[in-house]
This record gives sequence, structure tokens and C-alpha cells, in this order.
Amino acid sequence: MYAPTLEETALHRLPGPAPRRAVDARRGVRALITRYFFATAALAYLVDALCLVLLPSPVGIPVRAALVGVHLVLAIFAAVAIRARGIWVERLMVALLIATAAMITASALVYGLGLVSPGLGFFALLVCVASTVAGRRAGMLLAAVASLSLVVVAVVGRAGLASAATQVVEEWPLQLAMQLLLVAVGLAAGWLLSFVVSRFVQSADERERRFRGLLTIAADAYWEIDQGYRLVEVINQRVDPPAPSVVDGIGQVPWELPAFDCDAETLDALLADLDTRVPFRERAVRWRVGNGAPRSLVISGEPRFDARGVFVGYWGVARDVSDELDARQALVETETRYQALFERIPTPLVLHRDGVVIDANAAGLALFGHSTLDTLLGLDLLAAYESGDSRERERRRLDELADAPPGDALPVADFRLVLPGGRRVSVRATGVRVEAAGGPATLSIYVDDSERRTAEEAVRRSETMLSHLVATSPDVITLTDMATGRYAMVNQTFERLVGYSAAEVLGRTSIELGIWVRTDDRANFVAQIREQGSVTDMPTQFVTKGGRTVSMLVSGARFVMDRREYLVINARDVTEVERARLEREAILQNASIGIAVTRDRRFVLANPALERMYGWPPGSLLGQPGRVVWPSDEAYAEIGAIAAPLLGRGEQLEIERLAMRRDGSSFLARILAKAIDPHSPARGGTIWLIEDVTERRQFEQALANARDAAEAASRAKSAFLANTSHELRTPLNGMLHLAQLARDPALTEERRRHYLDQIADSAQSLAVIISDILDLSKIEAGKLELETMPFALDELLHTLQRGYAAQAGARALTLELDIGPGVAGTVAGDPLRVRQILSNYVSNALKFTARGTVRIGARRLDGTRVRFEVEDSGPGIDAATQARLFHPFTQADESTTRRFGGTGLGLSICRELAELMGGEVGVTSEPGRGSRFWAELPLPGATPAAPAPAADDDSQALRGATVLMAEDNPVNMLIAVALLERWGVQVEQAADGQQAVAAVQRAAGEGRPFDAVLMDVQMPVMSGHEATRALRALDCGRELPIIALTAAALVSERQAALDAGMDDFLTKPIDAERLRLTLARWVARRR
Repeated sequence: MYAPTLEETALHRLPGPAPRRAVDARRGVRALITRYFFATAALAYLVDALCLVLLPSPVGIPVRAALVGVHLVLAIFAAVAIRARGIWVERLMVALLIATAAMITASALVYGLGLVSPGLGFFALLVCVASTVAGRRAGMLLAAVASLSLVVVAVVGRAGLASAATQVVEEWPLQLAMQLLLVAVGLAAGWLLSFVVSRFVQSADERERRFRGLLTIAADAYWEIDQGYRLVEVINQRVDPPAPSVVDGIGQVPWELPAFDCDAETLDALLADLDTRVPFRERAVRWRVGNGAPRSLVISGEPRFDARGVFVGYWGVARDVSDELDARQALVETETRYQALFERIPTPLVLHRDGVVIDANAAGLALFGHSTLDTLLGLDLLAAYESGDSRERERRRLDELADAPPGDALPVADFRLVLPGGRRVSVRATGVRVEAAGGPATLSIYVDDSERRTAEEAVRRSETMLSHLVATSPDVITLTDMATGRYAMVNQTFERLVGYSAAEVLGRTSIELGIWVRTDDRANFVAQIREQGSVTDMPTQFVTKGGRTVSMLVSGARFVMDRREYLVINARDVTEVERARLEREAILQNASIGIAVTRDRRFVLANPALERMYGWPPGSLLGQPGRVVWPSDEAYAEIGAIAAPLLGRGEQLEIERLAMRRDGSSFLARILAKAIDPHSPARGGTIWLIEDVTERRQFEQALANARDAAEAASRAKSAFLANTSHELRTPLNGMLHLAQLARDPALTEERRRHYLDQIADSAQSLAVIISDILDLSKIEAGKLELETMPFALDELLHTLQRGYAAQAGARALTLELDIGPGVAGTVAGDPLRVRQILSNYVSNALKFTARGTVRIGARRLDGTRVRFEVEDSGPGIDAATQARLFHPFTQADESTTRRFGGTGLGLSICRELAELMGGEVGVTSEPGRGSRFWAELPLPGATPAAPAPAADDDSQALRGATVLMAEDNPVNMLIAVALLERWGVQVEQAADGQQAVAAVQRAAGEGRPFDAVLMDVQMPVMSGHEATRALRALDCGRELPIIALTAAALVSERQAALDAGMDDFLTKPIDAERLRLTLARWVARRR
């Protein structure tokens, strides 16, 4: 690229328009010199005028004033001439030089110095300057003027016409010659300098021409603007002459012209560059040439400054890029079309060089399993080929194509690719040698052949599968020629079900074989096939070769194959299906729980159990909305909100809710539900299992209540045991300590008797507690037996009153007896238990009443029932406490136990005894108003029993009797022996069952057999049961009366004793009176 020299740059920076011819450059140089000349001259005139004023001078003041004035005028003239332009520069310069020459001449004459005046020496300088700047003719003119002035000075000086100071010397010719020589030398020097400048300007013109020539190559136009941004000059190298729009724009701002056009951003950037006086490059604008379309230009410019550095404008070049932009746009569009075709073509294309991928379209990316081009670029294409034959064949093909010229292609071949993830793809591929960025490359073109091969494989598999399905299908499949009705194919199921082999069937018709039971069915089937083209699930029957009838569902369709019409028949044996359907129907009909199916929130199936459960007539629930079985819309919405998410997840719903029968009544239902299709429970259907669990839940609630009651009873029993332990220990401790005190020999007889009475009272209290516990245990175990015997009820009541009279008197209470009509006389019942109930009532009344009266009352309600009442004036009982009174192990409150003692069993035993007798008990009370405990018992009238023998008779019967007492407990043995001996009985003792058997044998051998044996049941070595069995096995013991003694009072114990061979049964502690009567009865029988 051409670059201007320093001289050219200086030349381009000259003010004014750029040179077009040699004279322009010459004028430019001379104008530059004249400006400096004018400035220097103006300064010189001012200095000269100042010297005339300040320095002493031989001339007079007027002359000096005139000279100063002339100098000032010339200084002003020179200063004004500095701004001159064009031809006026040379003219003003010549005029100033002539005036200066005249001024020098005048000064020489005024001062009288003549030819020796120093100022005359400037003539040579003036001539030189004139020749150099104004030209040779101006130099010669000024040389002539200078020579004439010198001649004038010489003549005036010689003639003496000058000032008095002028002296005429003899050397004036020499002086004149010297001055003229100086002028000649100045003229010669001016001519020489003028030649040098001309040569320099010519060289500059030559360089300018070369520079302009290069501009015609590098740019289409040259332009200049001044400091006001107005066009000064435009040279259009492409258009000659310049376009009118350009010519008309000289002297105007370009961007204000109609032909100029550019976007606002570019214009703002251009103005910013111009305002900051910086170069700009490649600014894109548009310029309309004539009436044609606007041309796209790219302009560049440099700021211009004059020699003093003052900004004078811009100059620059413009380049028409319209054709270039059009060509580039066309190229871009072409490339875009080809790129779009490359990207969008569905055929996979991969561009590679030496096997390395450098580009690929979307289809190619998809084929090779990549989502973005970046992941495929740079990969080895051959690595994607299946190792082995595919990879090696493609490698050889690509090597052959690498040396081929662009345009050569490879034949299409089949390959296998292995994609990321291991997936294998079958492709057909070819390759084309193409030109690409960076050199020749190979464009591989692929066709994914997987689908075709997959389709072929699918067809093959389909044929195989179809053949297999036909052969192994559980349905009968036959192929029949529509025209003849003859079998063309039958499967193995046909052979197995119908009994005919394929060889027997092919080529024959079903009519010939007699397969259809009803020929009308066949005719109807064929008619529908001909009319509709197909038949679905037609029920009929076939006859097998063996004559068995089979129920079938027959479907068929006709089709054309090889231009022949065929009928394919699919027949299914539904015998088992029908049986299964009947079984399912039987299950639904006979199921004990409700079964339903809903679809779209309506019942589509409901078994009889469900209809009965909800009270709907048979079949009437079908089609009903689900809401009809729920008591309210809210309940229906609630079950829907609960069931929907579970059924949608395929989970089972299990819930219990109140359901509504058709009559409006409700019941507790246990509901299980499961969606048939979890993705759409409503439309796919839901199976519901519903069970009425009302009674079950009531039973479970009753069990829960019973469990709670049992737990409460258990807690009460725990409290009872704690209390009972205290009640047992209290009399027991009293007995022990009193017995120890009674053994003191220093005691008086009265004190010892008092201690013994207290021991007896404590023992009686202990016996009562133990009796209550035993009675309750027998009642709870169901082993308590009641006796029914005649007894005098009024006599029992009087005896009861007398028994508690002393206790009432001791507490200052009145104990009254009120016997109503019909009570006196004999009744049938258990007098012991009646007395036990009333005794408990009276005992409690006396215990809890501090003052007042306790009344015992009895009256007959009807022919059999008697109501007993025990009324007191005690503190009374609130309702909450009354509810607990007749339950075991409970008392009114804990303070009762602390204050009065007791086990809390009495009232519960009363209730149990009354219920066992067929009666009932209760209480009526109010706090502060006393209590009335009552019992209603069935006691019908009875005939009086024969009078019991007197006690003296029983004692007489026992006197002299011999009895064997078998007891392992020494205390019990001591008590029994003492009682028996008091009655006159001779007693022999045995400590266990074995000793008892030996004693009986010994007594019998000695001829003094026992009259009876009192046998304890639980003894060591040999129990009472074992001893009894042993005695019954002996002759001496077979008829011997044996009476059992045991602390167990259960019915089972009594039965066990009787089963062992014992004759009677007595419980401990021993009741002396009962022992005496029982023993007297058996001894009397023995004697």
C-alpha cells in the first residue's frame, strides 16, 4: 500500500484546495513564503519607525515624522497583505517591494549618505525575494527599479541636490558598481531559488499525481470539507463528469443534502469524530446518484491543519461498496440456503477430514446419538462403526476416496453402527469428496436402514408368531375357501377339540363332516359373513367326531389373499367359561356379604346380600347413584374424598361408616373397595365389599365394657385384698396376743375369762370374714348350692331380732320388728341364706346408725314372694354411691373401711344369693334421711317338717361310740377330740390316710370295729380320697361310715368326696352342732 512522504504530507496540509496542476503547488509555496514575508516586513517597518523616534537623527523633526508615518503606513500595508489570497498576494508583494525600494532610496537621500547608505544593501535581498516568490519577471522589474534608484542616488549625490550632509566622494563609480553588483547577485540568487522551488514543486506535483493515481485504485472518490464541514471539492473517479448531486453539493454540508442518507447512530458517531478532530475509518453511508438507487459508500477521513496547526477541515476518500455488499449478500443467501438445506435435510450428513468429524447436520447428530454438534466435533467417525467387518470396509473405502478429486463418490454399502449406550443401527452409506474450509473433505451420507430391516424382521417374526399362535391357540382356528366352503387350514386345537385330524378335514366342508349341530346356525353365520364381512361371538354348538356336543362362541371374517377370498373362523370352547360364570353367579348370589360394582358413580352390579342389607328389592339398585346408600350428601362427599386418592393409587379402601337403608334406617357398615382400573376408578369401575358389623361392634363394645368392668373389678379386688389383709390380721393379732396374755399364771380367773371371751369374739369375726370370702368364691365359681326346706319365717325373724338386740342396746338404738299379714307360717326355701341376707342388712344398719331406730320389716307381695326391708335413721347414701353398693369388693368410700372395717363383700353376696334364689335386692336412700335396704325373695308356703330330735337324744346316741379321727393338723385334731369326748365318744387318732387304713384294719382284727371315720381330705402320705378308696376295697371298710372334713366348700369338692366313696361332707371350720347331728345320724345307722 502506498504511503505519502513527509513532503507530500506537508503539501497536503497546505491551505486551500488540494493541488490539481503544477501552478497550484507553486502558488501554494509562494503564498506560504509571502505570508512570512509580509509578517517580517510589517515587523521591520515598526522597528524602523521606533528607531526613528527613539534614536538621535541629524534630520529635522518634520522629516523624521514624515519617515515614521511612511514606515507605519507600510507596516499596516504589510499586515493587511498577510490575509491576501490568490493573485493579489504576488501583486501586493511586488507593490510593497517597490514601495520599500522607494523608501530606501528616499532615506539614503534624506540622510545624505548617498551610495554608502546601509539601506541600499537591502536592494539585493528585495530582488532575491521578488524573484523567488513573484517570479523572474517581478525580480527583473524590481532589479530595474533598484538599479534606477541607485543611479538616482548617485546622480543626486554627485549633483549635490541632496541634503547638506551628503558628501560627494570620488569613489562613487565604484560604489555604484558595487551596489549594482549586489542587485545583480540578488537577482541571480532569486532566479536560482526560483529554479529550486520550481523543481521542488514539480517533484511534489509528480508525487501528487502518483498519490492521486493510487487513490483511484484504493477508493472511488476523493473529497474535502472546510472547517464548517462544507464540501470544498469532490473527485469521483468512477463517474466522469461527477454526478449532479455531487456538483450541486459543493459549498454545502453533505449530510444536509437530499442525496445523503445514513442511520442516526452512524451520523452521531461521524459528527462526534468531526467535532473531536480525530480520523475516522469505514463509516457506512448511502448516496443517491441522480435518479437511481442509493449507493452504499464507506468513507474515511483525516483532519486538515494549516502550517500554524489551525484546523481547516477534513479530506478523505469514499469507496462504493454497493456491488460488494450485493455480492456478499448474495453469497450469504446462497450459503444460508445451502446451510439450511444441509441442516434440514432428513438424510444424515457428516463432514469429516481424515476420519475426524468437522460438521454434521441435525439428522447426522440424531443418527450418531448426539444432541449438540459440539459433542460430535473432533470424534473419530470410524469409532462409531461396529468393530470388525463394518469398520475395516469403511476404513478402506475412505482411504481410497482421500486421494480422489472433489466430486468423486463411493458406492452405497451396508454397515452397522454402535451408538452411545450400546444401541446398534443398520445403515446404508456413501461418501462424496467435497471442497470445504481448510481443504478437501469427505461428506458421508447415511440412510438409516434399521426401520426397513426391523420391518422385515417384524414381518418375519409376525409370520412366525402368527404361525405359532395359530398352532398353539386355545381357540379353534380354521381357514376356508369362500367359494367352495372347503377347509384350507385347521389348527391343532381344532384337531384336539373336534377329533378330526388335519388330513381328514382339508379339502372337505363342515357340512360333509357334520360339525355344526344346527345347520341353520351355519347358514345364518355364512349369510352374515357375506352381508357384513364379519361376525363376532355367535353362540352355537359343534359335534365332535366322537358325538359329543360342545358349546362354542364363533367369530369370523373374510379376506382376500392371492386374489382368492377366504374365511377365517375363530371358535372358542365356552363350556368351562359358562361353568365358571355360573359359579361366579352362585358366589355372588349366595355370598353373606354385600358385593357391588359401581361405574361412573352408579351401581352396575349388586348381589342379593347387598340388596337385602340396604333393603332394596331385587334388581332395583342397578342404575341407582351411589348417593342412595348414604345418609347425607356430606357423608357421600366424605367417602368420595377419602376413597378417591386411595383408589387412584391402586390401594385398597377399608373403612367403617354409617350406611342408610332404603327405609331411612342406618347401620354400621364395614366397607372395602378396590379400583378395577386405578388410572380411572370412576369409569373403569370399583368393586365394593360391604358387611353389616353393627352387632359385631356392639358385641365388641360389650366385650370392651366387660373388660373395663373386669379391670375395675380387678382394681377393686386389689383394694379388697389390701383391706382384707388388714381385716384378717386384726382379729388374728388379737387372738395371738390375748392367748399369750391368758397364759400368764398370775392372772385372776376373771381376767383370764375376759381374755378368753375376747379370743372367742376375734375368732368369730375372723370366721365371718372367711365365710364371706368363701361364699363369694363359691358364688363366682357357680358352685354354691341352695337348700330348699320348710321353715317358720316369723320364727326366723324373731330369732334374728333377738340375736341383734344386745348389739342394738349397746349402741342405744331401738331395733324394731314389723311382720306383715301372710308372713307368719311355714315357707319353703333356704333359711340359712335368708338369714344371711337379713343379718348383713341389720349388721350394716346397726354399724352405720349413730342414733335412732333400726326397723326390720317383712310383708308378702303375692302368693310366693316376700319383701324384706331393713330401714335405719343413719346418714343416708347419695345416688352415685348407691350404684356401687351391690358390687363385689366395694364400699361407700375408703373412710368406711377406716371407720367401721369390713371387706365390702356383704352386699354383693346378698345380691348374688337373692338372684340365685330368683329374687332381687335394692336400696332407697337420700343423704341425711336414712336408708332402706330391701330384698324380694320367692318363699312359697310349705307344710311344716317333723320336729327334730332333741339334743339329749343325739348325745345319748353318741355316748360310747368309737370314732376314728384322721387329721394331720394338731389343732384341728385337738378341737375335734375335745368335742367328741365331751359327747361321750371314744376317739382314736390317725395323722394321715395310711395310718387311718391301718387303724381300721387293726380295730376290725381286734373285734372292736369303728362306728364311723372322720376323714380329712388333704393329708400327707395318703390323701383322704385315696384312704377311702383303700378302705372300700377291704371287707372291714366296705360298710364303714366315712365323713369327709375339708376346708373347701365347692360343689366339685363335695362331688369328688362322694365319688371317692365317702358318705357325707362337712366343711371347716367345724360347726360343733352340725358335726354332732351328722355323726349321730350315721352312728345310729351303724348300730
